[in-house]
Amino acid sequence: MKLRSLLSLCMGGLALTALAQGGYQDGVDYYNADRFDKAKTILEKTLNDAGTDKAVSYFYLGSLNLRDGNTAEAASNFNKGVTANPQNGYNYVGLGEIALRGGNKAEAEKQFKQALSFNKKDAALMAAIARAYANVDPVAYAKEIDKYIAQGMKVSKNKEPQIYVLQGDLSKNLDKGVAAGYYEQAMIYDEESGNINPEAYVKYSNLYNKVNSDFAIGKLVELNEKLPTSALAQSELAEKYYDNNQFTRAAEQYGKYMNNPNHFQGDEQRYSGLLFFGKKYQESLDMANQVLAKDPDNEYMQRMVMLNKAALEDYPGAEEAGKKLFAHKNAKFTATDYMTYGEVLGKLGRPDEAIAAYEAAYNLNPEKNKQVLAEISEMYNKLENDAKSVEYMQKFVDAGDATLNDYFILSNRYKNLGLSLPEGSPERAEAANNGIKYIDMALAEAANKGPLYRNKATLLMVRDGADTTPELIQTYEEMLTAYDADPANKEKYKDAYMTAYMRMGSYYMNSGDKAAARDFFSKVLELDPENEPVKEVMKKL
Repeated sequence: MKLRSLLSLCMGGLALTALAQGGYQDGVDYYNADRFDKAKTILEKTLNDAGTDKAVSYFYLGSLNLRDGNTAEAASNFNKGVTANPQNGYNYVGLGEIALRGGNKAEAEKQFKQALSFNKKDAALMAAIARAYANVDPVAYAKEIDKYIAQGMKVSKNKEPQIYVLQGDLSKNLDKGVAAGYYEQAMIYDEESGNINPEAYVKYSNLYNKVNSDFAIGKLVELNEKLPTSALAQSELAEKYYDNNQFTRAAEQYGKYMNNPNHFQGDEQRYSGLLFFGKKYQESLDMANQVLAKDPDNEYMQRMVMLNKAALEDYPGAEEAGKKLFAHKNAKFTATDYMTYGEVLGKLGRPDEAIAAYEAAYNLNPEKNKQVLAEISEMYNKLENDAKSVEYMQKFVDAGDATLNDYFILSNRYKNLGLSLPEGSPERAEAANNGIKYIDMALAEAANKGPLYRNKATLLMVRDGADTTPELIQTYEEMLTAYDADPANKEKYKDAYMTAYMRMGSYYMNSGDKAAARDFFSKVLELDPENEPVKEVMKKL
């Protein structure tokens, strides 16, 4: 299964469950960078933290409500923000936007005026008012938007970062180059005042991600250097690496992000998947178990436990995780799930159950999962069901993409089938001839031909019984020629040499060629000097 496909399954449910309470500022940053779901989770989790500015959090929670069309809840949050700090102008801006949405422009202007009454030169607040108009209708309120942008520019001497971020947002669907310029100005002017503007970096990076990913990633690397504890900075860089298939770097960055209290369960799930594909099986397993400790029915992490334990050869543990995974009634299972479970059951000596799992994998997508047919054949081979073993291996080879080794395996399947059939029967001969056919196909291109000739000789004996035919002798000669190319083979394949010499000696003895017979029996004695039957034959010769 492709890495991204499996990782998407590893992300799965509960991806936006915050794992610990951290600074509310991460929620603010996520909101400003248009990561609204994450922003909501963090803002709600951190609302009652001692260090939280509740007026700020209520404003952003209300703004999230407005995005969802929940005006009543938004008004409640903005009013709570006013109560928390009557001099925080942003909640009045929120109430003004509600009035605008209701068609009450006079009430909106009243709220905006109240917002600025605490600081008539607050350029960032002017940008927020302009954004409120833009949120409702950027065309109908173009005049008002321009008015507040101009006022903000004037009082800030053209240096208010939030105005540039707003202008970038308004421009990005019209001219990405112009939008990038605005975001870049926001970065510059914020840093001139000693601040960092993470949303400007993120939005700038997003503009370039599809056209110049290296540049986009470089900008986020820069942001992480400047804000090393920012959850937004850490997560955005990890995701950009992931989006651009830089999985090793993604795993490394997610590892850093895991130490941030404002990371999410979905991040842990993706990290587990990345570790698995980086072959860091124990670390991946540990992360999966960390999620399961909080979320015991998480099917995505049960999948990772099964995959990791199978890779670590903990087959009983993998089977247990597999049972939990497949117990999910409405889950979407993959071919990898079934194939891994089939492999585990096979390793546990339960080939009949493994076959059922492999067949489920194959049936999901027969064209894509052809390799599973070979696995099913192997399981039937373990069950000594030679007919089925041949049937599935033949299907696999017929499906295309077979290798020389697959031909070799199929020839062996036919050999086993032939041995199971009555000697001299047409069925036995047919099985042997099919095996020979695939051995010859492998021999046509194989570099190491010795083992193939050996198997061919066996198939000839399966077909012809006790008869030693010229074809068998020729096959043994070709086998010996192939093996003799490496002197070490004589010891490595001693049994094959012995069998060939014995058969060839007997053949020539029965043919009346005593000299040739003596030659081959002498070779047997060179390998096995104490072979008494051969010694007796040599005396007679």
